[in-house]
Amino acid sequence: MKSGVILAFALVTRRQESFEMANERYNILCKGRRIYTSLTEEEYFNIMEDLSIEFYQTGSPSPEELETEILLENNVWLQK
Repeated sequence: MKSGVILAFALVTRRQESFEMANERYNILCKGRRIYTSLTEEEYFNIMEDLSIEFYQTGSPSPEELETEILLENNVWLQK
């Protein structure tokens, strides 16, 4: 019985995490100006990878110039 309850709890928790992640969107700012908006997690990581390659090839944009806004439903968190 206990293992069934634990399994059900794990499945519900995993579904909640997936739901929460599905509601997250990302904005990328460079020098305070939005250059990408409302990205999915996959799009965000792909663009950040592209920006890092560009930095190592050209020296711009510098990581210090970039900021990420994480949008969660009605809340916004700013992360550098």
